[in-house]
This record gives sequence, C-alpha cells and structure tokens, in this order.
Amino acid sequence: MNRSSRNLVVLFLLSLSTLTFAQSSDVLSWNKLKLGYEPSKNWDFGLEAQLRLKDNFGLVDEYFGEFQIDRRIVKGLKFGVGLRYLFENDTRGNIQGYENHFRYQFDLKYKHDVGSFDLGYRLRYQNKNELGVDDVARQFLRLKGSAEYKIKNWKLDPELAFEVWSKLNVGDEETDKYRITLGSEYDMKNAGEIGFYYRYQSGFEADGRETRHIIGLSYGYTIK
Repeated sequence: MNRSSRNLVVLFLLSLSTLTFAQSSDVLSWNKLKLGYEPSKNWDFGLEAQLRLKDNFGLVDEYFGEFQIDRRIVKGLKFGVGLRYLFENDTRGNIQGYENHFRYQFDLKYKHDVGSFDLGYRLRYQNKNELGVDDVARQFLRLKGSAEYKIKNWKLDPELAFEVWSKLNVGDEETDKYRITLGSEYDMKNAGEIGFYYRYQSGFEADGRETRHIIGLSYGYTIK
C-alpha cells in the first residue's frame, strides 16, 4: 500500500470514528462546500455554502451562503470582509420556523511559521441581526489562535484551535463563549481538499450555559 492509500485509509477511519461518536451522543453536524479564487498573492475570494444539523443530525439547525474577500497587507498579514445570509430554524418558543438573518464581519489575520508549526491568529468583529425584526444587532469580538503541526511525508497534519467570543451588547441574551477545535485536511492535489474536525463549544457563565459537540466535514476547491 503506497503513502497516498494509507492516508486515505486513515482519513476514512477517522471519519468513521466521528460518525460512531455522533450516534452515541447528541451532537451537531456542520457541513461545508467552498469555492475559492486567488488571482494573485494579494487577493483571495471565497464563496461558501453550509448546512448545519442538530438533534443527532435529525433536524436542520440552519443553512447559509457566505462571500468573503481577503486582502494581503504585508507578508503573513491580511484584512478580510465577509457577508453571510442565513436561514435559521427556530424550534423554541410559541413562534417557530425559519428566520432570515444577515451577518457581516471584518477580520484581521496573521500567519507565520515556528519550526514545524504553522501558527495563525484572527481578530474578528461580527454583526448579525434578524431581517424584518426591529431589534438590536448582536455584536461580538472574536479572537482565535491556531497551531498546525507539519509532519514530514504525512498529509493529515493535525491542527488545534482555540477561540473566544466576547459580546459587545449589554443585556444580550447570548453569553460569552469559547470553542476548542481539533481537525485536519487532506489535500487531493488538483481535486481540492477534504477537511474534518471535532469542535467543543461552551459558555463562560454558569447560568444558561449551553455546551455543544460539533462534527465538521468540508470540501473546498481553489482556482489559482
């Protein structure tokens, strides 16, 4: 069995293990398709579609489309703008059904290498509100750090990320929260990339804290 075949087998076993975990726990599933376009080293464009499921993958939580633009400032440093239109499935309260939401975000990203590690940092301002409803937009500052370990002759390099959400609205029903993510991507050369991860999300405040276990699968293709 050659190296590529072994990598595919490992990818399959890891995916199978995440599905087995999903069947034994109440987890969410986040599934993503992404098309990227990089006309030069200074510009990145991305279109993304995502479907998120809840209740052990048995119910749609939300689905959305997103457009992202990143501009290189200096080596390793980028500024980005993203627009997202969401359909959220509200299954709580007296009025239930799909709600239309709109979100925009501004990102500042920096990446660099330290030995065998690829380190990344992202600061994001996020603004989101429900369309057609006279309410105050939910605003967050999000700080994320990630570390990918490069293994020689191995395509499934593990990546660990930690992210903190801090709300800017006083009295917002949502609480400050954090995410811990462990995952990897498999590069299929000219056929794109397959990614998978496990994510743990929870709130800092004891009252009303909601903990989530998330299994993520993605496919992306970039035109250069």
